[in-house]
Amino acid sequence: MVALFKDRSPATVIWLVILSFIVHSHFIVDFPIVPGGRSDGLLSVFLNRYVTLLSPGIVIFIYHAIVIVQALRINYLFNDHRMYSKNNFLAAMVYILLTGIFKEWSNLTPALIENILVIWLFAKTVRLYNNPNPKTLLFNIGLLIGVSIILYHPSALLILVAFFALAIVRPFIITEWVVLLMGVIFPYYFLASYLYLTDRLGSILLYIPKWGLNIPRTVVSPAFFVTIGLILITLILGMVYSQQESRRLLIQVRKNWVVLTVMLLVMLPIPFINKGVGIDSLLLWIVPASPYIAKAFLGPKKNTLPNLMFWSLLVLAIVKNWQVVP
Repeated sequence: MVALFKDRSPATVIWLVILSFIVHSHFIVDFPIVPGGRSDGLLSVFLNRYVTLLSPGIVIFIYHAIVIVQALRINYLFNDHRMYSKNNFLAAMVYILLTGIFKEWSNLTPALIENILVIWLFAKTVRLYNNPNPKTLLFNIGLLIGVSIILYHPSALLILVAFFALAIVRPFIITEWVVLLMGVIFPYYFLASYLYLTDRLGSILLYIPKWGLNIPRTVVSPAFFVTIGLILITLILGMVYSQQESRRLLIQVRKNWVVLTVMLLVMLPIPFINKGVGIDSLLLWIVPASPYIAKAFLGPKKNTLPNLMFWSLLVLAIVKNWQVVP
C-alpha cells in the first residue's frame, strides 16, 4: 500500500483523498464538532460564531478540504526543497494518518486551521539561507507569528522556533534579530491602537497567551499508550534514517532539517504549558512530525516494515475514531 505514495504521480492525490475519507470514515455517524467555550484566540471566536451554524455536511467537507490541502502543501514544500532523496507523497500520507490518531484531532478546531500558518512559517524559514534580502523576509516571518498568536494563543512558541531558526541558518547580526522581533510586535501594536481608539484597551489581555502548568483532559487507557508508543517508534525510525542520509545532503538542506527538529522539540510541550487548552492543540506538532515519520516509510529498501507501520496507524485511527476502544 505504501508503494502507492512513494511515486509522485498526479493520480496519487486521488489516493490521498480516499485515505482521508477512510481515516475519518466515522463521520458517517459521528460528525466533527467545533469545541465551544474557548478563549484561546480569534479563531475560536470565529468558529463558534459562524461555523457552528453550518450543516454537518458542510463542516465535514471543510475538515477534509483543510486536511488534504495542508498535507499536499507540506508534501510540495519538502519535495520542492529536495529534502528527500526522491519525490514522493509520503509526508502527505503521514499527515492525513496522524489527524485520525486522536479523537480530538478529528474535530474542526483552531489548531487545525492554525496549521496553515505553521506550514507557511516553515516555508519562509527555509528561504533564509543565502537570502539576498533577509530583513524583509524576517519581518514577514515575525508578522506571521504575531498574527498567529492573536488567532491562536498556543502558537506563541513559534517565536522560539523563529529565533532558533535564525541562529541556525544565518550568522549573528543584531539588526536581523531586532527586525524579527519588530515583526512579532507589529500586529499587537495595531491591535492596541485599535482597542485604544475604541476605548477598550483593557481587553488586550484577552489576546495575550496565558501560561501555566496544564494537564489536558483525555482518556488515559491502554489504547492511549499504544498510540503514543507507535508514534514514538515511527518518529525515532524516521530520525535514524534521516541521520543516515544527512551526509549526502546539501548544507542548506541539512540546516532545514535542523530547523524542523527544533520545531519538533519546541512545540511538543504546547498542551502542557498553555492554560485551558486540550490535546487538540498538539495538532500543531504534527506539522514537523509528519516529514520525519515519512522518512521511516522511505528509508527501508523493502516495503514490509513501511506497510506494517501504515496498516498499524490506519487500523489504530479507525478503531479509536469508531470508539471500538477508548
